[in-house]
Formats: sequence, structure tokens, C-alpha cells
Amino acid sequence: MDRFSKTERKLLSFTNAGHFFTHALVLIFPSITTPLMAEFGLEAHEVLRLSFFMYLFYGIGALPSGLLADRVHPRITFTLFFTGVGLMSILTFFSKSTLQFQISLMFMGMFLSMYHPLGIGLISKAVRRRGAALGINGVFGSIGIASAPFVAGIISYLLGWRYTYLVLGIPPLFLGLLLYSTGLDYTLVESGADNGKEGTDTSNVRAFAVLCISMCLAGFVYRGQTLLLPRHFERNVHFLYNFVSSFDFMKLEGTKTLAATILISFVYMIGVIGQLIGGKVADSVDLRYAYFFIFLAILPFLPMLYFFRDIPLFAVSLVFILLLIGMQPVENSLIAQFTPVHWRSTSYGIKFIITFGISSSVIYPIGFFQTRFSPEAPFLLFFLVTLLLVVNNGVIIALTGKLQTSTDHTP
Repeated sequence: MDRFSKTERKLLSFTNAGHFFTHALVLIFPSITTPLMAEFGLEAHEVLRLSFFMYLFYGIGALPSGLLADRVHPRITFTLFFTGVGLMSILTFFSKSTLQFQISLMFMGMFLSMYHPLGIGLISKAVRRRGAALGINGVFGSIGIASAPFVAGIISYLLGWRYTYLVLGIPPLFLGLLLYSTGLDYTLVESGADNGKEGTDTSNVRAFAVLCISMCLAGFVYRGQTLLLPRHFERNVHFLYNFVSSFDFMKLEGTKTLAATILISFVYMIGVIGQLIGGKVADSVDLRYAYFFIFLAILPFLPMLYFFRDIPLFAVSLVFILLLIGMQPVENSLIAQFTPVHWRSTSYGIKFIITFGISSSVIYPIGFFQTRFSPEAPFLLFFLVTLLLVVNNGVIIALTGKLQTSTDHTP
């Protein structure tokens, strides 16, 4: 991170850590679906419903968090985020019934909702090389996404699923205390991307409104695949399980889940590469066209996720996740391009209440398609949603005409 100042590096250290733990804690749940089915005696779609309020409050809490972030110093808000997340994760460890589990997850979702408007909003306002910083920040989020299935699989295999929440709940508590004691300084940057004109043009306001539709659809697909892929791999990707089960010393119980979570972790780790590429793209090209063509490229992979099995399914998933996660720095930079700096965190709050809050309802169409058709059928629904998303991205381009939307190129 030599390209950033000392103040920017310190800021990125805390925001990157926050991004890691946010996505890691959110992605624990889909990775322990099978152990939860066994413990609570539920079907897969019934287990998924246990997470509804966590994902709902993970989304709807983003807007008040954004409003808070635009008015309160990051030292206070980030301390509240880290300590709240840590405490709620530890509380989840002690849950003994489905009701206690749901309530613990719900409160965890409330605190987790704080990160994106706080962290991404602060980066967009206080780091000069915005696209590169968002890409690096996204890498840590991708590592959190990738490590969650692996960590959850290993800990659940050795100790039980509850200990996953305990292990991942302690570090945020420490970070909250460290941040409060050391402070967090920043300076607003003025650049070609934040020159006072950004977000004031009427076409930008209209474009942001249409962009919200795209982000809602993208959030629907993103949240849906995070819920489906771990179980999808456990059912349909068997090459690693067949290999490890050939060893006599491996215990059979939980081996299939462990093998699937290892492969899912590897797939999500590809998102690290996607984030870095996306960060470079966000600093160098017209963001509107990048956003359009990334989702156009994603489109054919969704039917493949439905039809393919074993190694072909694994290979297709790698490219799909590379594109889906790689688009995030482009999307976040596009929001910054369309909104003024003084309500930047609020604009990210709007994004994440849309992408995480509304997308939490994906649990119900997933359950409908799985019970009426097949466990893989929701991927065809996501194909139709992504097709609508591509059309909507074309509307954004039409609304803004020849508007230059590439971000700051300050060296």
C-alpha cells in the first residue's frame, strides 16, 4: 500500500479488517446449513429461513448507519461496529434453540449493517486513489467470503458449528478497543472525482435512481448465490469428496460438507483477483460501460450453474464469481461518481439497504423454486433477473449520454 499516505494506510487497515469480518460472519451461515439441519431437524429451505432477519437487518440497517456516518466521527462509529459485531457473534455461540439462534443472528445483522456505509463511504471521501483503495478493500472482503466456508467447515468438523461464531467473534472486540484507544484521523480529498460538480447534475440524480434498480437486482443474485452454492456443491461437486473419503483415517460424518466448503472457499478466493482487476478498471475506464459489460458477461454462466455438474460446475463457478465480485469496485465507484461528497455515506447506506435488505427476500423465491422444481432451479431465475439488470444498465448509459464517469486518475 505504498501508493497511499500514512494516514490513508491506517484508515485502510481498519476498514479492510472490518470488511473481512463483515463478510466472513455473514457467510458462516450458508456453510453450516447441513449441521443445522441435523441439529434442529429441519429441511434445507427451513434452515435458510432462520437467517431471514439477519439478512433483512443487515440491509435495512445500512441507511441509518449511513446517516450516522455522515454526522459522527468514524472513531465512534467504527468502535461501535467492531464491539457490537464481536459481542453478537459470541452471543450466537451460546444460543440453544432456533429462536435464540434467530435473535442472535438478527442483532448481529444490525451491527454488520454498519460496515459498508461507514467503510466504503469513508474510503470514497478520504482516499485519493479511490478505485485502487476500493479494490484493495474489496480484496479483504473477498478473503472474508472465501475463508468463511473453509473456517466454518473446519471448525464445525472438529468442534461443532457454534465454535465458528466464537472464534470469529473475539478479534472484532480487540479491534474495537484498539481503534478507540488509538483514534482514526482522516482528511477529505478534493480531486477530479470530487470537485463539487459530482452529483449536482440532474442527469446524475436520475442515473443514481436507475442505478439503485440495478443494484437491487444485483443484490438479489449475489445473496442468492451465496445461499445456494455451498449446498449446491455438496450435492453436485464430488471429486474432492471422492478423493478424501478414500483415506481410512478420515471420519465419514461431515466429510462431504467439509469437502464442499473447501472448494467453495477456493471459488470465492478467486474474487480477490476480481477485486484487484475491478479496482484497476474503476480507475481507468468509463464506469457505465464497464458495469454494463461485466453483467453481460455474467449472463451465460447462470444456465451453466444449473446444468453442469462436478468439475465443469466447479470451473464455471470460478469465472462466475470472478466477474460477480470483480464488479463491486466499479459499482461503488459509480455511486461516488453520481453523488456529492457531503452525503456519500448516506448514498452507500441507500445502496446497501437495497442490495442487502431487499435481497434478503430471495430466501422465499429460492424455497418456491426448489420445492416446485429442483434444488438448482433458482439459477434460472437469476438468469432472468440478470438479463433485466443488463437492460437497466443500458438505460443508465442512455440517461447520462456522453457524461464522463471515469473516476479520479490522480497518481
